[in-house]
Amino acid sequence: MSSEETSSDGSTRSPAGVVRLRDVALRAGCSVATASRVLNGNNKVGKAERERVLAAATQLGYVPNSSARALRSQSTRLVGAIIPTLDHAIYAKMVDGLQEQLSALGMSLIINTSEYDLEREKTQARILVGRGVESIVLVGTEHDPDTTRYLRDAGVRQIYTYTCVVDGGDAAVGFDNSAAGRMIANYLRDLNHERIAMIAGVTKGNDRARLRRDGFLEGLEASGLSAQDVFVIEAPYKIENGIHAMQSLMQTYPRPTAVFCGSDILAAGAVKYCNSHGIRIPDDVSIVGFDDLEIAELVDPSLTTVHVPAKQMGEHAARMLSKTPSEKSGHDVHELQTRLIVRASTGPAPA
Repeated sequence: MSSEETSSDGSTRSPAGVVRLRDVALRAGCSVATASRVLNGNNKVGKAERERVLAAATQLGYVPNSSARALRSQSTRLVGAIIPTLDHAIYAKMVDGLQEQLSALGMSLIINTSEYDLEREKTQARILVGRGVESIVLVGTEHDPDTTRYLRDAGVRQIYTYTCVVDGGDAAVGFDNSAAGRMIANYLRDLNHERIAMIAGVTKGNDRARLRRDGFLEGLEASGLSAQDVFVIEAPYKIENGIHAMQSLMQTYPRPTAVFCGSDILAAGAVKYCNSHGIRIPDDVSIVGFDDLEIAELVDPSLTTVHVPAKQMGEHAARMLSKTPSEKSGHDVHELQTRLIVRASTGPAPA
């Protein structure tokens, strides 16, 4: 008897129906070596070919290797985490809390970064499954549908952080980004600011940045300002981008008297631009950040910002992951609270 059988799509499989790497390569129309490179995160493969391989793997339900399946038949005590970046410590506190609590629970953590690229996140999810992780911690709710579907089919639990919306995951721990944006809008309006602008993070593929922006604009509209009158610039979370965005805002007329930045990193760049161009903070313009990173206290003047309970978030995510099947009740959601930290970078609107 043959050890292989041919499926209706022309691929060959073992009698047990296990999908192998060569099945993926055949479906994608490429070599086994190319399929292997794509599924192991090698960025040298062309985009079109990479997409064909990932699509084929998703369609066939490919799990990277038999050893990973064997590991998951027991308990690996392995958790994966895919975070957008390790730059500027934006997610470092969350990861620190997650790792510290997992270690106390006898579990281990594997960390990958996606650089805010949902395609890259999809590839990394497959790599983590191949390493035998039982659960994956993701940031936010916006992910490629193929990623969440693949993880669900592989039996890997998905915990969303920086959000209190479960959406396609199994559990969520975080905060209401929209409410945080509205809080800043109300604060600036209480200081009598009317010419207000925002330097937001890139909102495509980033539900957190989008909700902060939308909540901020909704809050301003509720206070009587038109969102159409609010200048919004999107920029990746880099200090130099904050500098360039602030330069653009300060060249508008009439220029804003208050600027909300979607992260402390962008706000640090905005402060740097003002300090080097004789623009007084907060006498000429107030600047608000987001996250309450260490840099918020180091810039001059120190930043008014939104404190995010990042370490608590990681700790709660770990506790969710440690629950036994009998302790899990449908979709777990744990909402944390942000709070406004007022420092020297904000003040009343200029007379």
